[in-house]
Amino acid sequence: MHEAQWTEPIDEALVAKDLAPGQPLVDAAYIDAELLVTSRDKRGIELLGPARPNTSWHTRLDGAYTLDQFKVDWDQPQVRCPTGKVARSWNNKTLASGAEAIRVRCAMADCGVCESRALCTRSKKRPRVLQLPPQDQYEALQAARAWSTSDQGKQLYARRAGIEGTVSQGVRAYGLRRSRYRGLAKTHVQHVATAVAITVDRIVAWLEGQPQTKTRTSRFAALQPRAA
Repeated sequence: MHEAQWTEPIDEALVAKDLAPGQPLVDAAYIDAELLVTSRDKRGIELLGPARPNTSWHTRLDGAYTLDQFKVDWDQPQVRCPTGKVARSWNNKTLASGAEAIRVRCAMADCGVCESRALCTRSKKRPRVLQLPPQDQYEALQAARAWSTSDQGKQLYARRAGIEGTVSQGVRAYGLRRSRYRGLAKTHVQHVATAVAITVDRIVAWLEGQPQTKTRTSRFAALQPRAA
């Protein structure tokens, strides 16, 4: 099970102890549309982090029509494509995972004769079909993407470098990823001891005036030619 799937039970446990974080800085694996909404509405926790990028072929073709170029009118409800045509159908559905979604199908009468068809769909016979999350999830995801690309978002998210540095130190210097003992109780003691060791090590480094180490350059990145 991926660690992101433990977000809800961990947050619920923190809420029960009155220790819920207000705006935790998380990585892209935690920025899920449904999780953004449930964390905010049920537990008052605003997850902050970079949203996972759109990996459809439209993002790799210059000029192609990506999902965010379609205008969604939630009140009507209807969707208007980048060329101004209104989609033919709007249907609510339940996915195999149990999540709710909205399936929007454009009209073949519009798609079939559209001069921009090659930028919208690769199907030769069918119109463009969109799949949207519910409105609250759609808007939460759009807001997360806007925040992560803003100057304020980049500046705030830079704080996470300290978190990643701490985890890296624990893994590389203290074997944090491997438990030396059997059982949760003993493993917990190991984690606490590791945290104490990292803290002592950093205090000693600060007292001795040791400069902070720069971010390690990977071997692959080192192959990149330097600018003249």
